[in-house]
Amino acid sequence: MTRPASTSTNDPLRPDRRPGARSDPPRTRLRRLWARHLVRDEGGADRFTLFLVAAVVTILVTRAFLGMAGYPQVGSGGLHVAHVLWGGLGMLAAQLMTMLFLGSAVKNAAALMAGVGFGLFIDEVGKFLTADNNYFYEPVAAIIYAVFVATYVAVRLAVNRRPLSERERLVNAAQRTADGYAGSATGGEWLTRIREQWRAALARFCRRPFVRRWTAPAIALITLFSLGRPLVLLSRQPNLPNAIYAAFAATAFVLGVLGLWRSTRGRPAAGLFEVALMVELLVVQVFWLLDNEFAGILPVACTVALLVVNRQHAAAARPDGAA
Repeated sequence: MTRPASTSTNDPLRPDRRPGARSDPPRTRLRRLWARHLVRDEGGADRFTLFLVAAVVTILVTRAFLGMAGYPQVGSGGLHVAHVLWGGLGMLAAQLMTMLFLGSAVKNAAALMAGVGFGLFIDEVGKFLTADNNYFYEPVAAIIYAVFVATYVAVRLAVNRRPLSERERLVNAAQRTADGYAGSATGGEWLTRIREQWRAALARFCRRPFVRRWTAPAIALITLFSLGRPLVLLSRQPNLPNAIYAAFAATAFVLGVLGLWRSTRGRPAAGLFEVALMVELLVVQVFWLLDNEFAGILPVACTVALLVVNRQHAAAARPDGAA
């Protein structure tokens, strides 16, 4: 008599199924379901960054071009070819590329195409939200910014919060081998090279004495700058939105000043600066863009740059120097 096959397996590509799985809490069952059916791509974070950068650059270039051209109407009679249509075509092309072709090079190109398409699409969100199809709807800048922030936070927390598991590393290794057979392994390396070159250039920049000396004061100054407008608005119109705006701006300012005070005494302050800048980006800058529209994009860019530099300083201060 032959012995029945064992239900256990040592295959690292297959998650272990314990007999008591049904009695596990919902969170544990959800994690097991994720591990069984969803495998993260080791290059996914870089492609997501490429997608975001392409979308943001597309929006800025589109707004600048339309402003210089006087916002022309493309079409004749009652027709107008809005650039949201080109955005939809770009996202369709990106989707078709990932469905029909294999290889990391194709995925990178699709991420770039999807970012451009999404940028053209979301740029016209004002037309979707107003009865008169108003492209110049004032809250558009804040809405677009909130969409990008929410997308980044969702991906960061739900997908990229933990390092790859052993199973995921094995699957990615197999995928790299498949890319080699497909002839696209070297074609997809340019994104990795850009990432490494960017990190090396950023590390060299942050090691400069001028940057290390002025990062803390710059963070305190930008939180002070962000506090002025909400205090003026609150004094003129003391309502709940202005109170929320002022409260978060004051919180960021207090954290920035505390971080500056600690840094002048040689104490670690990167954690305080991190929280202050995240409060700025997640809350204060949304109100700022509501008030200033696209003219308020410069403080947002400065805050992002300071966050990147502060994280670089924090990584360099750790014993292992890991980013």
